[in-house]
Amino acid sequence: MPRRALTLPEVILTLALVALVAAIALPTVVGSTARWHVRAAVGDVVNALVLTREVALTRGATASFVVDAVRGEIVVTCAGDTIAHRAVAALHGVTIVASGDSVRYAPDGLATGVSNTTLLIARGPRIDSVVVSRLGRVRW
Repeated sequence: MPRRALTLPEVILTLALVALVAAIALPTVVGSTARWHVRAAVGDVVNALVLTREVALTRGATASFVVDAVRGEIVVTCAGDTIAHRAVAALHGVTIVASGDSVRYAPDGLATGVSNTTLLIARGPRIDSVVVSRLGRVRW
């Protein structure tokens, strides 16, 4: 006659194996999630910096990239108009630390009035950086 149910030792063994696999895999998944969020936040920051330079070149006016590290937001403005606003910290759960609060691009596409500006973006143990040179070149 065929068996219709599992015995208690079989259920306990199965649950123990599932718990062991979960305990091994969970730290990897959590680390990957933090890495993805940091990469996405870095992408947002780099895209905003590129947008700032492109707006300055297109409009022939000075454009600014402003970082509000306390609120975790970035804003792109040109001639009093807000071109882009992104709440990076709220969207990706990261913190931002910046060596300077803004980068301005002149109508010729070169950064003005800055030394190297570094933005550190972190979530948990993952940290990445975006560096803007004196001339406006972006590296990450």
